[in-house]
Amino acid sequence: MTSKRTAILISNPNAGRGGRRRAREVTRLREALAALGVDLEVWNTRAPGDATRLAREAAATAREIIVSGGDGTINEALQGLTDATDARLGIWPAGTANVLARHLRLPFDAEGAAHAFAAGATRRITLGCAINETTGARRHFFLMAGVGLDASVVRGVRPRLKRRVGEAAYWYSGLGHLAHWRPRPFTVEIGRESFQATYAAIGKAPWYGGGLRITPGARLDATEFEVCLIDARSRLRYLYLLTHAMRETWAGERRDVRFLRTRHLRVTGEADVQADGELIGCLPMSFEVLPEGIDIVVPREPTDVLSGG
Repeated sequence: MTSKRTAILISNPNAGRGGRRRAREVTRLREALAALGVDLEVWNTRAPGDATRLAREAAATAREIIVSGGDGTINEALQGLTDATDARLGIWPAGTANVLARHLRLPFDAEGAAHAFAAGATRRITLGCAINETTGARRHFFLMAGVGLDASVVRGVRPRLKRRVGEAAYWYSGLGHLAHWRPRPFTVEIGRESFQATYAAIGKAPWYGGGLRITPGARLDATEFEVCLIDARSRLRYLYLLTHAMRETWAGERRDVRFLRTRHLRVTGEADVQADGELIGCLPMSFEVLPEGIDIVVPREPTDVLSGG
């Protein structure tokens, strides 16, 4: 007689629409997993930083961990899992943009998530790490880090608007911010070369929030970043490039735009920095790929979910 599998769910109770509806969905997930031979223990977050603490505690007692929430909750939990090299991480998306979940083609409904976790394969994905050179703080990320414009947009997004309109809040904030934003140059050091830029996207995945493909050659399992540098000094130029990024045609642009691949880079100057859609500080920062990575549960599909194609 085989024993049941056990897993811990770290859940943001305010994700999605929160309240009773959220509680019902969690109950449905637990029941669906039980029917598939997986016992689920639910740990709810209650304040910022809880997902990191709970993930660290969960990794000390369990190998199978599910995190449910938006990209911010998933990234927060990641900070507590980076030393858990044998952890098996499942993701049940329930947030605003859910960029990582869309990359991995993860189901959003409780029953689908239960089946994916119970029967899904695991794939090891590498992680990015941003190191704040002023404080020494390290921040890991799944998808991307951004220096400049997008970090300024994240800073300006109002939480109430984000709860009301979801991902559209970033578009409202971004377009309004761009109207008065002034590109400020900073320096990017890769190997022995230095580049001037007013925006840098440090990609671990091709897709960005809002349907943008900023680093189209990046892969979740790669051991290097694809870095997109823009040195435009005009807001109109940025708007022009944005339209191309939405149509996935801008990788052919060469004026003011440069694509590079590297495992390590350093950025200095004066600019905000975001990682996986969360503001993490300001320059100077260094960025590196951690090839040891983490195992993520993915659906059993013949297509390569890690490419984002």
